[in-house]
Amino acid sequence: MNMDTFAFAVLVLCVGALGLAIVYEASRLTATSSRKALARRKLEVLAADLATLGRQIEDAQAESTSRQESIDRLTAERGRLTGLIAAVKASKIALVHEIGDAQSGAQRYESELRTVPDFARLDPRRMLFARVIWERRNIARVWADTPDAAAAMLQRAFSTRNGVLSSRPETIPLIPAGNGANDGARPVSP
Repeated sequence: MNMDTFAFAVLVLCVGALGLAIVYEASRLTATSSRKALARRKLEVLAADLATLGRQIEDAQAESTSRQESIDRLTAERGRLTGLIAAVKASKIALVHEIGDAQSGAQRYESELRTVPDFARLDPRRMLFARVIWERRNIARVWADTPDAAAAMLQRAFSTRNGVLSSRPETIPLIPAGNGANDGARPVSP
């Protein structure tokens, strides 16, 4: 009887161990399937986020392309306007200051006149002309025998003390006027 009881006890223990193993495997499979389901949901959320980011990138690229086209158009317009401004500045009336006697037969020289850097702080009593004329292009036309004489005449007429700077006088060649006879000369347009 002892042997039957022992066999029965071993049988009960084996059935219990088998039941525990089945329960353990079932819970492990359930936990694994739960983790798989959770991972699947996370992947679906990430896929949705990825799709949203893809759409946002496409929208940003379209907006970037649109803005670049706008920038290119504005850059071209700025270039056109800059050219127009330069043309207007170039076509501004120049004020010409004559120094010397044009009838003396002397050589004609020209010099660009501009104001000194601290012109705005200059005392108005020291200025030769009103401030408004310096908003235009100013040229000094000097009639002299030599470039040095022209520079000296310019320095006497327009000095830094009066707020004016002059460029180095440049020779402007003369061509005969009329029908070829040397009855006078007129300056060549620069």
